[in-house]
Amino acid sequence: MLKIHHSHNPFFSPSAATPSLRLSPVEPDTDELIQDIEHEHENNEAWQLERDLDASDLDTFWSGVEQDLKKDPTWFDFTQD
Repeated sequence: MLKIHHSHNPFFSPSAATPSLRLSPVEPDTDELIQDIEHEHENNEAWQLERDLDASDLDTFWSGVEQDLKKDPTWFDFTQD
């Protein structure tokens, strides 16, 4: 017959296993994207938000994005169903 010992704790407690947690420092990455992001932050170029929105410029920009996406051979449009 199986006997349960109440002194045994079946749950893992990380604080009991390791008295302290130490993280290693982050090594600099040589990834080009990371370097570009870091370089952009070094230049500290702040964006200027404007109260008035130029709707025609915004529409032209997103129409161009949409046209570029439709040129992708893997593009799928739900309206074609």
